[in-house]
Amino acid sequence: MVLPAVDLGWWLLAVLCYGVGDYVTTVVAVRRYAVVEANPVVSRLLSRQPGPIGFAALKFATLAVTFAGYLLIADSPIAVGVPIAVAAIGVVVTVSNLRAIRGSRRLDERVN
Repeated sequence: MVLPAVDLGWWLLAVLCYGVGDYVTTVVAVRRYAVVEANPVVSRLLSRQPGPIGFAALKFATLAVTFAGYLLIADSPIAVGVPIAVAAIGVVVTVSNLRAIRGSRRLDERVN
């Protein structure tokens, strides 16, 4: 099956926003700042401070499941909504992570 160019573009954006954006900001937030994972599903599956490997595996699995769901309805005109939704969620959680980082202190800062 060949993806329509529009759908492919949305999937690329979804991977960048949800896959890369959320992954990088989450790992930085929990490893370098006084931030803990707020998503109860991630916290329960991995921990309040998920490691980079486990979190990457969870991100990959989530993207794989959503892509499989997309493929099941690929012939439908609403199929493009799947990557659009994933990209939108990615933007929201990445911005949320950046705000948490901005409002937190670095773990390596000395407290006097």
